[in-house]
Amino acid sequence: MNEASDIRFSIIICTYNREELLPLALDSIIKQTLARNKFEVILVDNNSSDSSPEIFSSFMKANPGINARYVKETSQGLSFARNRGISEACGDLITFMDDDALLDPDFSRVNVEFFDKHHGVNAIGGKILLHFMAGKPFWLNPFLSSLLGYFNPGSKEARFRRTYFRGSNMSFRLSIFDRYEPFNTALGRVGKNLEGSEEKEIFYRLKNAGEEIWYVPDAIVFHLVPEERTGLDFIRRQAGGAGISQRKMVLSRGRIYYLFSVIKELAKWGISIVLSFFYLLTLRPRISLVLIKFRYWVSSGLFFSKH
Repeated sequence: MNEASDIRFSIIICTYNREELLPLALDSIIKQTLARNKFEVILVDNNSSDSSPEIFSSFMKANPGINARYVKETSQGLSFARNRGISEACGDLITFMDDDALLDPDFSRVNVEFFDKHHGVNAIGGKILLHFMAGKPFWLNPFLSSLLGYFNPGSKEARFRRTYFRGSNMSFRLSIFDRYEPFNTALGRVGKNLEGSEEKEIFYRLKNAGEEIWYVPDAIVFHLVPEERTGLDFIRRQAGGAGISQRKMVLSRGRIYYLFSVIKELAKWGISIVLSFFYLLTLRPRISLVLIKFRYWVSSGLFFSKH
């Protein structure tokens, strides 16, 4: 870890070939209400072959009042990139910002103020809303919106108990990583695949160790949804990646956990069938079909993946 400084909050952006969305993400950082000398921006480039380095260089030149650094992580994978960001951070508080997300102007300030008021809390997650760059997809419904990153448990601060924070909006005290291993590099996105579960794994690891983790609704992130993410091919890849990731995570803990995961998946099939009938009865057959396809794609990854 780097030596302490006046910087309180480190915004870590892990990027891989997102030149079309990265400028929007960086623009939201310029609008932060937290004093600029209190936060830094670290771009962790995970072997991008596009113009992302040049975009960030232009950002640094245009905003000399913002503490900003570029680092390159050559080990491919989001977990490797996040762990590199942890090792580079100067702030005593850190957050992981997706390269396809926008921070609410008060995001950094809300994070710092919450941690300062709650000294026993070492990790928090916040609300994630969707920002559609084209029209909303026909299949969008409350049961599939999380595929696009949506996360909104409400407007009340509460301790995480049954759910977990999402990768697009999770913040930590840097010191927590002196006591716990960072992200599991066997999990998470690598290149263009859509695997995940590294956030879920670290959340449960911290929770099982007795750490107090909270949901902070005023720490808001907007997840960008370009048109290509609204098609069925994206749903298929996202759902399959979710199933494969779940399989990897539970098998790493033991086969009994995999058995529990299979039972939960079968229960979700029952719920999906009921919901599918509901949408059929309300004359929305396309949504009904997508719900069943989604469940099938998740199950295929969970039950049959060889990865």
